[in-house]
Parts: sequence; C-alpha cells; structure tokens
Amino acid sequence: MLHAHTRTSLGWEVGERTLGDLRTLYQATVRQVDASVGRLLDTLEAAGIADETAIVVAGDHGEEFQEHGHLAHYPKLYDELIHVPLIVNVPGEDGGRRVSEHVGLDAIPPTVADLLDVESPPEWRGESLEPAVSGGESPDQEPVVSVTVRGEEVTEQPIPRSLSDGDLLVSVRDAEWTYIENADTAETELYHRPSDPTQQEDLSADPSDEALAVVERFAPIVADHVAELRDRQTDAEAADDGEDEEVDEHLEARLEALGYR
Repeated sequence: MLHAHTRTSLGWEVGERTLGDLRTLYQATVRQVDASVGRLLDTLEAAGIADETAIVVAGDHGEEFQEHGHLAHYPKLYDELIHVPLIVNVPGEDGGRRVSEHVGLDAIPPTVADLLDVESPPEWRGESLEPAVSGGESPDQEPVVSVTVRGEEVTEQPIPRSLSDGDLLVSVRDAEWTYIENADTAETELYHRPSDPTQQEDLSADPSDEALAVVERFAPIVADHVAELRDRQTDAEAADDGEDEEVDEHLEARLEALGYR
C-alpha cells in the first residue's frame, strides 16, 4: 500500500492488480467498521436502551483509486471523495427506506437537535432532516456545498487545515452537475454526472448554453461561501491571543501519524 501511494504521489500510475488489492483492503476496513458499529448496537441492546437511542452513521470522506490520478483522500472535491453514506435510525420508526436525494453532512447537527427536541444555534447552516427521517418527506434539494484547502502540491503533507495554508476549493453539487472553483486562482471545473459519472470531462472550457446556466447559478453560491469562510477566518484571527494550546504529547503523536498536525 505504501509503495503504491509513493508511486502515485510521484505522478506514476499503479497497475490494475495493485488497485484490485487496495480495493480489497479497503473493503476489509469497511467490514471492520461495520463490525464495530454492530458491537455498539449490541451494547445498547444489552444495556436496555436501544429502543430509546437514535443512531446516526456517516462517512467523513470516500477514497480515491486513481480516478483523478492518486490514491487515498487528498484534498479534492470529486464524487469518489464527497459522495458518502448517511444512515439514520430513530426509535419508533418501523421499517426503513432509502432516500436517493442528496443532502449535506451539515444537516447532521440540526437533525440530531430536532430528534432531541432542542433548538439549533442560528449559526448552523444545515437544514434538519427530521421531516425526512420521521415523516417520510423528501429532503430539500438545495445544492450541496463542499470545501477543502489544497497546498502547493495536492499530495502535500500534512493536509492544509487553514485557509492561509493553501488554495480554497469550493464545490457545488446538485442532482446532475458538479461545479468546482478554486477561490484563489479562479480556476473552474464543471461536470455533468449522468453522462460522465466519474467526472473526467471538464465542460467549463467550452460550455454549452445549459452548462453556462449552471455556472451562472452555482458561482454566486461559491462566492457567498467563500465570503463567509473568509469572515470566519478574520474573526478567528482577531480573537486569537497568540498563545498556542498545549497538546498532550501522546495525542500530538497520534495526530501527526494521521497527517493532522
């Protein structure tokens, strides 16, 4: 696995046999997570509180298998990384259903707040999915926005976490289209997923009238999010007293091993 990652970080490809092995390893980790969730559910059952506990399970990101030149989950905004599962199990709801409409992970906090019958803070951006979970309604189909920060090289480690550490990339995704904009360089990408599910054909260079209409609709959404993120960064910097928080040495080592420090 490490050898394959090294090759792709140098811009080299790996063969189909290696990709097959890596996908097998990835499926093994999925099974491991599934087993861990199962143990948690069993524990809730044994404690007698399963019937009064809501369960929310979500993926934080997907995994790339060279669809866009790399492995793992470098800062990119294509479907293989941002199209993740969201599972909600609420006590008292019989049966289950699969919801095909898209939602954002920012819907999780207000959904949990609604399930607990508490008020969401006004600064939360996401919309609650409680009506879809408990009432069977279809989720609001506003476009979903995703953001990431990319360093000078997409493979830069550790992955940048602050807007000042690299370029800010923002994507807007609806039922058919994915629009990606680099807010610092003004570079854009546009993909029509029904005809190009792996997002290989960038339509932004020579857009049709339909594609232009999509860009005109999505670009202001990106601009609003960029402005909000910049304002948050300014407020955070103003509130910073210049003192770094002390981090436990063991925690520091774990964060560094994960690429988060």
